[in-house]
Amino acid sequence: MHFTGEHETTWHFSRPVFLEPHLVRLFPRQDRSQQLESFSMRVLPEPAGFSEIEDAEGNQACWLWFEGQHASLTITTCFSARTLRANPYDYLLSPGAHQLAPQFPDKEQDVLGPCLAAVADSDKAAQLGREIAESTGRNTLAFLNELNSWLYSNIAVVIRPDPGIQSPDLTLALGSGACRDTALVFMAACRAVGIPARYLSCYQAGDADQTQRDLHACAEIYLPGAGWRGYDPTLGLAVSDAHLALCASSEPALTAPVAGTFRGSDVSSRITHRIELTTRDCVSSCA
Repeated sequence: MHFTGEHETTWHFSRPVFLEPHLVRLFPRQDRSQQLESFSMRVLPEPAGFSEIEDAEGNQACWLWFEGQHASLTITTCFSARTLRANPYDYLLSPGAHQLAPQFPDKEQDVLGPCLAAVADSDKAAQLGREIAESTGRNTLAFLNELNSWLYSNIAVVIRPDPGIQSPDLTLALGSGACRDTALVFMAACRAVGIPARYLSCYQAGDADQTQRDLHACAEIYLPGAGWRGYDPTLGLAVSDAHLALCASSEPALTAPVAGTFRGSDVSSRITHRIELTTRDCVSSCA
């Protein structure tokens, strides 16, 4: 699938402030499942300097720093990219990965440690994972598909503009949550049965007639023989070519699209954003 988009975020301040350095994580990643064709970023006010980096988990990011005082900050990214994986199951699992818990080489287990750590306030989510594991005969792929389907059927999708992510157990108790909340439940349930899971920030193709777009969140799990693979419990799908990945982390906070602070006294702020996204099928040209 071919994605083109423009993503604009503006912070408005009630009086001019000093902008501390800001970290931007809005670069579509490049790997075997997607290809970035073009990318540009405009920043107003113009930063005094910037540094493109790769973070601790291999995500592309950029530091911006500023001089003087400013009444607003606008960051606009424009991109064109292709997603290449039409089949989310194009892999051959290693023998030790078919049953829960998957078996990993010792060194690989060490690297995956943060993605296996229990999620805070997730006792009910962990129990849900264990129950689904038993009901599916502890078959790894059957477990993942059933968990994905269960969350899609039982967690109502809501638009929640409040910052932060609900705890998995609160999302289960409410029976509702934003995509980021449901993704965290999926992660907690997977980790409880020994499947490494991390949080993925992305764009999703959605309905072509949608006028209001937003960033999307889902989860990625790691299996020997398959590597990292996405699951979207908000939509009940295994991720293929309708998701354009930005960055992933064992800690959701480390995927924030923009992170930074400002200095000023008696200042209020508000944020506005706009995402324009166009997608088209390109199976024949991407094959």
